[in-house]
Amino acid sequence: MKITYSPKGINNFHNATPINLCISGLTYIDYELHNAVEYYLISPRQRRRIEKHFCGVEGCACPSGGVTELFPGEYAIRKSYCK
Repeated sequence: MKITYSPKGINNFHNATPINLCISGLTYIDYELHNAVEYYLISPRQRRRIEKHFCGVEGCACPSGGVTELFPGEYAIRKSYCK
């Protein structure tokens, strides 16, 4: 499944352009929050690609594209930031 990922606000601190990704389409819904948040699961390689694209500045403390680590080694991006 092809998507265009464009995080909003602080998650795109350096105002980078959107990035195109090919993902599996698997989703995860976090019910722990008051409003359930839906995520697309991504690979560790895609996580590195997103973080490098949206920041790439060594030592920067920005959220680097808003990638969420759901579980150790399991990464996701918010579905609401995708087209």
